[in-house]
Amino acid sequence: MYYGSYRSPRIGVWVIGTIIFFLMMAIKDKWPIWRLIKNIKVKFKYMFLYSAFSLSRTKAIYRIGPHNIDILSVLICGMLGDWWGDKINSQYGYSVRFNIEQSVKNSSYIHHLTNLFKNWGYSSYVVPKLVKKSDKYNYDILNESITRFNYRLTLFTFSSLSWIYDSFYVEVNDKKIKRVPDWIEEYITPIGLAHWIMQDGSRQDKQGIYIATNAFTYEECKYLCNILERKYKLKSTVIKTGYINQWRISIWKESMVNLVSIVEPYIIDEMKYKFKDYI
Repeated sequence: MYYGSYRSPRIGVWVIGTIIFFLMMAIKDKWPIWRLIKNIKVKFKYMFLYSAFSLSRTKAIYRIGPHNIDILSVLICGMLGDWWGDKINSQYGYSVRFNIEQSVKNSSYIHHLTNLFKNWGYSSYVVPKLVKKSDKYNYDILNESITRFNYRLTLFTFSSLSWIYDSFYVEVNDKKIKRVPDWIEEYITPIGLAHWIMQDGSRQDKQGIYIATNAFTYEECKYLCNILERKYKLKSTVIKTGYINQWRISIWKESMVNLVSIVEPYIIDEMKYKFKDYI
């Protein structure tokens, strides 16, 4: 129920498995037919209530998964982009809470993402939270203060996702910085790649796509390029951003048709402008 296993394209498997499950219980406990029907009603009611309300009330230490590969892919590829993790200490150790913010101009994407994680059971948000930003960048060209808003999605706190946090963050000079984990190739799936591009990709007119990887070193960006080449035959290059020690990945024009064939099923309509001339 958490992962939507009863939905297309797994409806048949879900229905058959559920029927077998209840029939086996009926055979084992020698239920009369009326009692079987009553128990099915009770159990389905319980399963619905449990899936709808229990996860948010469960302590993070007991949220153990298993975590679906699609969920992990979107989250881990998101950590290459705009997601960040907060470490939450407790008497049991520590847990991790993942967050993402997008500007209001990307409201269609953040709403889509919120709905996705709500359906997966990783968030209670129906819509993302609107947050007012107050920082040194909130000034116009006349140096007058302006108001800026972002949409923020915050997931439930999990202890079973701490390995992602530990792999992505290191302390350098008392500052927490991101790095690219050496195991990441497994999670750069088509759905993960699509979300990475929707967050940090930008269109080059009649060319390829840039992916902002400013937080990572040249070697880490090169490693990601090698994964794209090895896994999906996508040609890409690490190029300068114009700032010292900041880099971005440029996917070549020659690879755009191939890229579209990989990610198009997961790209929302409002983000297809990034693939103009190819979708």
